[in-house]
Amino acid sequence: MTDTGFFATLFSSFLCLFAFALPVGMIIVAILLVKKSSDDAKRAESVYYQALQSLPQDKQMMFVMQYNSVKKNPTTAVLLALFLGGLGIHKFYLGQNSQGILYLLFFWTYIPALIAFFEAFVIAGQVGKYNQQKAIELAAMFGSINPLMLTT
Repeated sequence: MTDTGFFATLFSSFLCLFAFALPVGMIIVAILLVKKSSDDAKRAESVYYQALQSLPQDKQMMFVMQYNSVKKNPTTAVLLALFLGGLGIHKFYLGQNSQGILYLLFFWTYIPALIAFFEAFVIAGQVGKYNQQKAIELAAMFGSINPLMLTT
C-alpha cells in the first residue's frame, strides 16, 4: 500500500508541475514569437522606406498609392487568426489560398483552430514579409533598381 501511495503522490506532483510549467512555457514561447514577429515587421517597414527613397520624385506618389492598395494590415490579420483562424480566413487574407482550403477541409477537427491560435502570435511578421515583398515588386516595377538591394 505504501508503494501505491508513493506513486500516487509522485504522479500528482508531476501533474501539478506540468500544469504550472506548460502555461509558463507557452507564455515564454508566445513572448519570443511576438518579439521576432515585431522585428520582421520593422524590417519590412525599413525596406518600404528604402524603396520609396530609391525612386525618382515623380514616381514616389504612384508607388505610395499602389503600395497602400496592396499592403495588408497586421492588426486585421491577428484578429482574423484569433476569431476565424479555424476556418483559415487569415490564410485567404494573406493570399495563401491553398493553405486556407486545407484549413477549411479540416476545421471540424479543431486542429486548424489550435494552429491558428499560435499563428496569431507570428502573423504580424508574416504580414510584414508580405508587405516587404509587395514593396520590392512595386519598386522594381516603378524604377530601374535592383530588388536584391532592398532585401536587407
